[in-house]
Formats: sequence, structure tokens, C-alpha cells
Amino acid sequence: MRRAAAAFATAEAAEDAFYDAMQRGDLAAMMSLWADDEDVVCVHPSGARLVGLQAIRASFEEIFAQGGVDVRPADPRVHLGALVAVHNLVEKVVVSGRQGTEVVECVATNVYVKDAAGWRIVVHHSAPAGESPSTEIGGDSTVLH
Repeated sequence: MRRAAAAFATAEAAEDAFYDAMQRGDLAAMMSLWADDEDVVCVHPSGARLVGLQAIRASFEEIFAQGGVDVRPADPRVHLGALVAVHNLVEKVVVSGRQGTEVVECVATNVYVKDAAGWRIVVHHSAPAGESPSTEIGGDSTVLH
């Protein structure tokens, strides 16, 4: 199914729209941000790898069924090329926990590509932020790669 594509002059503008759509729980706006490519990838925190627009749409449909996600992007690190931009940032997600409202931090990488219409997202990968692993070789690190 073809959808109206959003056009963004910068990768930063596309990212702002991504987090705005997430805040509002706006599925149409969210899906308009993705590149029209069946190899787009999305990994939600502690979730499986989703490949393709149909799988990504289904996941956001399920997430947005409960309303928007109170997520606040922070501390971006940006690599910008002529046609590709890679953003790594911290997502501060506000959730209701056992002890009231809590902020859970995730680390996210968003990859954008520029086409004739502007910048679009091709990868969103978010994972719970963990404790810093030991930097010593042979330390008790739980990092798998």
C-alpha cells in the first residue's frame, strides 16, 4: 500500500517528526517517515528485529493502541554524510511503574537516507540502556559483541 511520504529538508527535521509522531501516537505520521523500501528495519527495546514496512506498521499499531509514547530524545551524536545520516541518542521514556512515574533510558540509533523528496528513516534500533561494562580486558562485562 502506497502512503503519503513526508518530505524533510534535514535528517534532524525527520527525527523531530519521528519523536513527535511517537508522542502523539500518530500511526499515519509515523509511517510517512519511513523510506519506501522493504528492507527498512526497526528494533524496539527488548524486541525482535522487524523488517519491512508491514511489520513495522503492525508493531507501531500495537504500541499506539495504548496511546502515544512519552519519549524525550536527548544527547544526540550525529554523523552526517551527503546521503546518509546516523543519529545515536538517549531516549528518556516516561512510564508508570510500581513506584509511580519512572524514566527509563534507552539507547537508540536512527539511520536516515536522503532521496529526491528529502530525508527518510531506514533504521530505528532502540535498546534499554544498561550499566557501563568493565573497560578492562577480561573484566566482568556482559556485552556480547
